[in-house]
Amino acid sequence: MTPANPPSESGLPASTGQEIEGSASDWASLIQTLSQALAQRCIEPGSVVVLVPYAQLMDVGRRAWSSHRPDGFAPRFESSRNWAASLQPFMPGPTDLSMDMARDCLVASAFIDRVAPARADAELRAVMVMRLVEAARQLAPLAAAVAPEQRMAWAEALQQALLPGPASLQWEGLVATLALTWASTSAYATDVLWSPQASPGAGAQALVVLQGFQTDPLAAALLAHWGERALSLSWSVVGSDASGCTLHACDDAEDEAQRAAACVIARVNQGHQPVALVATDRLLTRRISALLHGAGVAVRDETGWKLSTTHAAAQLMSLLRAASPRASMDDVLDLLKQAPRWSEESVLTLEQLAREAGVSQWRAAVRTASLVHALPEGLVEILSALQSPRSLVLWLDAVAQALKATGLWDALQADAAGQQALQVLRLEEGAARELSDIGETSGEAATGRSAGRKPLALFTAWVRDVLEGATFMPRGTGEASVVILPMAQLLGRSFAATVVPGCDEVHLNPSPEPPGSWTAAQRELLGLPSRDALAQAAANAWKSLLRMPRLDVLWRTQDMGEPVMPSAWVLALQTDACNGDDPRTATTLVSAPSVRPAPSAGDVLPGALSASAYQDLRDCPYRFFAMRQLRLVDAPELAAEPDQRDMGNWLHAVLRAFHEQRGDQRPGVDADRAALDRLATETAAAMGLNAGEGGASFLPYEVVWPATRDGYLEWLATFEATNERPGPRFVEAEAVMTSTVGPWKLYGKLDRVDAQDSPEGPIPFVIDYKTESRKTTTDRLKEPLEDVQLAFYAALLPDDTLRAAYLSINDRPGSTTADTATKLVEHTEVLEAREQLRAGLSHDMARVAAGHPMPALGEGRVCEFCKARGLCRKDFWSVS
Repeated sequence: MTPANPPSESGLPASTGQEIEGSASDWASLIQTLSQALAQRCIEPGSVVVLVPYAQLMDVGRRAWSSHRPDGFAPRFESSRNWAASLQPFMPGPTDLSMDMARDCLVASAFIDRVAPARADAELRAVMVMRLVEAARQLAPLAAAVAPEQRMAWAEALQQALLPGPASLQWEGLVATLALTWASTSAYATDVLWSPQASPGAGAQALVVLQGFQTDPLAAALLAHWGERALSLSWSVVGSDASGCTLHACDDAEDEAQRAAACVIARVNQGHQPVALVATDRLLTRRISALLHGAGVAVRDETGWKLSTTHAAAQLMSLLRAASPRASMDDVLDLLKQAPRWSEESVLTLEQLAREAGVSQWRAAVRTASLVHALPEGLVEILSALQSPRSLVLWLDAVAQALKATGLWDALQADAAGQQALQVLRLEEGAARELSDIGETSGEAATGRSAGRKPLALFTAWVRDVLEGATFMPRGTGEASVVILPMAQLLGRSFAATVVPGCDEVHLNPSPEPPGSWTAAQRELLGLPSRDALAQAAANAWKSLLRMPRLDVLWRTQDMGEPVMPSAWVLALQTDACNGDDPRTATTLVSAPSVRPAPSAGDVLPGALSASAYQDLRDCPYRFFAMRQLRLVDAPELAAEPDQRDMGNWLHAVLRAFHEQRGDQRPGVDADRAALDRLATETAAAMGLNAGEGGASFLPYEVVWPATRDGYLEWLATFEATNERPGPRFVEAEAVMTSTVGPWKLYGKLDRVDAQDSPEGPIPFVIDYKTESRKTTTDRLKEPLEDVQLAFYAALLPDDTLRAAYLSINDRPGSTTADTATKLVEHTEVLEAREQLRAGLSHDMARVAAGHPMPALGEGRVCEFCKARGLCRKDFWSVS
């Protein structure tokens, strides 16, 4: 992507004659109309308050007035909240709707408890609390537009129509009536505008309202309240021929983000500043913003994003997730990697040991002997201190202490988003007292449910809601080349260029969905904007947008593989607008296939060889080089669901414990079945396989266990020696053995070794368990002299005579009567295979030690599942 060029010392492109917001001809017309109206009424402009539809227009209006009327005093350009704040500071009462999620969630929770105590389950109650906050905030502008002394009567007139109806709508009706009651009984920061301080003729001689795209209930009410002293002015919204509009159809979201950023940079490099970047899709806009920051473009974001999506919020939430009684090992490692208190070396050591031990739950880690010595100092105490239920104020104090103990407190205070997180959650010293009396005043004490001791889960949900409800506004420094803003806030502002990404049918719907769960009848009754009103406001905003010079409109043609159409408004432009060229600089890349690697490393030899290591050498020398000589292995997953490998390890452990406890006894099928069931349950618990949600992750293996167990016992009854029949007898399980072949050391762990009586004495019988498919097991011995594993195990034993076999253990028999659920597949030529393996191993390892190349073969089934495939770059050996 072309960088912004050339950058100046301030970080802005060097540009002369930078265009200034507020220079549109609309302001000239408005100011002329306003001046004439004031002159006719003999009112001085300095005694007039001009209400603008949004706060950013205050400075724009002041500059526009000074540009067109440089002499005399200018009117006061104010938003309603800014005007109210200049008259009187506001502090919400304990139960007032404050637009502060930390307070509002507590008040809403208390209201729900008062009207529905013990009737709603926890999940439904949490949903009702958030629905109540959302509904009350939607009614707040309507309530604020009613004089405080008239609010109760206003609400009572509407209350009857919102009472709960049928049982299916009981909760919806309850939330609606509570929201109306809450909104009507709350005080608002703008209530001072109804007081004598702001009465007509006292605070100002006249009130002028600049209308936005959508009617503001408070502004409309103040117009009526001021009567003849009020004046309403509207912006001229006319159509455009879209001749200055350039259309860009993009492939997908990433292509759209890159192309939008390139459009912005191209405009900046041409000297057209500032550029408006319209936010229609927040996720897309954040991606574009990141690309612009990377290109050195100064950006000011007037929309912000959820505080919960910042790194500071992630740091804070990592502490609460790690403190949960059900915290995973990943949750705790996430905290450790972000907390400055603990060194990276100690954290990596703990992670490595946890992966090797297969510990996925934190509660298991503190009980695992191999991990206890590696637990970071103070960690267990910090997390244990956040376990017991307590009041909200005590929770906030405990979390603040934990943040300081982990070192996260200083990191949060050094970050703008972190400072805001500490503020909105009242974690700073003394700030929590603001929330201490909310529960009692709102009636929570009567129920004892919300005002009392909260468990960690409820407190964590409250923190999550607060962070989700707060908006983080990045702090800008100096003048910005790019301004990110909603489409509606283009009203009254002029930009040198405008880029509008996300103009597809999903993100730019001409008929937007009304917010909230209100029905159409309820919206009409309450005075909430209807779908038609919202559609008209959106259409007016689009018409205003089309008047902007140097307009770039972008949309994606597919999203996650699904085709996406452009917005209906964009389709209407395609006859007048032109299709733009891709502003990105094309880079030609020449395809160059990778060279097939063939390294040599005679000085890096493994200390000992296992059967799987030698199998790697036979399958692919490069695989042996990567996995055995360089020792590059995948780190095992901490929280992976049980798979076939876990099933095999579990079955190996169960059979080992079964035969070691049973020994040479023959208690009978029923006793054997009971013993296997008991050991299966105990082993699964010890391995943590059934520790998930009710053991659901291990359920598929538990379902097939009875058939697997019975098939194994049926085979065992015909295989092992009894008092009436000779046969092999169990000797040892998981037998660790070593041997040498020339200078090379061999080692291995044999699943099971039995002893077969013979005239020459006991003969070792090596058995290797296999839980793979029956065909895979039998294919291993189709060419007996090619099999490595059993021949390698035979090489570990000094005996001249022995037997070796795979024991295929499945949960169902094969297609023939001889193909039982558990079947012994014996290696009939194991002694000859052992001698060939010894000779081949000596020859192969001698070549490795001599530094012969270790080429990547890139052939056969081995490559399909090879962990070193990304390292050898097999997929890039040829252009095709």
